Amino acid sequence: MSEKKQIVFVNQSAGYLMIDIIDAFKDNYDERILLTGFLNPRNKKLDDTVKVEKLITYDRSSSVKRIFTWFWAFIKALFLIRFKYPKAHLFLVSNPPFTALIPLFCKNSFDILVYDIYPDAFVEFGYFKKDSWIIKIWESINIKVYQKARKISTITDGMQERLTKYVTNDKVNVVPIWTDNSFLKPIPKSENSFLKTHQIEDNFIVMYSGNMGKAHPVEILVHLANHFQINTNIFFLLIGGGDKYKYLEASISKKKLRNIKIMPWQDANLLPFTLSGADLALVTVGNEASGLSIPSKTYNLMSVGTPILCVAPKESALSNLVEVEKIGVVFQENELQNMIQFIDGILSDKNQLMAFRMKAVESSLKYISLNAIKFL
Repeated sequence: MSEKKQIVFVNQSAGYLMIDIIDAFKDNYDERILLTGFLNPRNKKLDDTVKVEKLITYDRSSSVKRIFTWFWAFIKALFLIRFKYPKAHLFLVSNPPFTALIPLFCKNSFDILVYDIYPDAFVEFGYFKKDSWIIKIWESINIKVYQKARKISTITDGMQERLTKYVTNDKVNVVPIWTDNSFLKPIPKSENSFLKTHQIEDNFIVMYSGNMGKAHPVEILVHLANHFQINTNIFFLLIGGGDKYKYLEASISKKKLRNIKIMPWQDANLLPFTLSGADLALVTVGNEASGLSIPSKTYNLMSVGTPILCVAPKESALSNLVEVEKIGVVFQENELQNMIQFIDGILSDKNQLMAFRMKAVESSLKYISLNAIKFL
């Protein structure tokens, strides 16, 4: 009797993207295993035939907890692969960051999906110096590991270019992130239960939803709220968590702002209501992260038709996406006055707002789950 053909997916924080990828491999393997610390299926249920092995949940509340949970997830994933799935093919996602090091300690064949480039991100965020010994060793390991990979994929052309320091360009497959138009759809404010619960359905809402980490200049929303205090029609909303959460909470309290509210992560089932509840959504990447990542929520905001207030370097993949698809306007982090003028303008020009909304929904149709088959 022949052995089962197995594939093991490693992703510490798995969601609808991972579920779509796992589904794409259904006919290619007898057994699919997911190693994850947290699975957020939203409206998409993971196939019952997929076996789930639990890793530690990624904790982004502080730098120490983030690094600890990354390291422990790596250790457990490596242990399971070495002793439980030594002959399985591996699909390694760059979360935790150390995942790409797994092939150093096992003989499994493997693919790599790069959402964030490490150790480059650690250098950009100031955790390590570029010429430090740990970075030099990690970079040399990347060259060795990437050359052995069966397939390497990433999400933007810019990230593909950045990866050429480790592997030749022709070996890196670019697969854009996608959204889920069956789950995320425009919802009129009059039917939005989230807005009604918080009694803000009659306001023009500028929102940030997501990680409030070091790479995200989210405090811009507090500055905007401070400026628009006299305009009772505008309300600012922060939803999420991360390193900056307490700082933002304290800043709002200190300034005694009544036109802005900060809230922790909401239930995933509320996502269609929170995202579509915004008239304008702030999406950011800091200068240090512009070439290393693109927020997946950008595509989700397209689905619900929410225009984007993009704060990112002009040359970033995020800026390029927003400008090419015509789904919002791009600003630099220091262009606060220009952002204020834009918001004032869009408040008085409903046609411009509607044009952004229609273009966002239209653009979302380009980024669908069929992209997952490109990983095969």
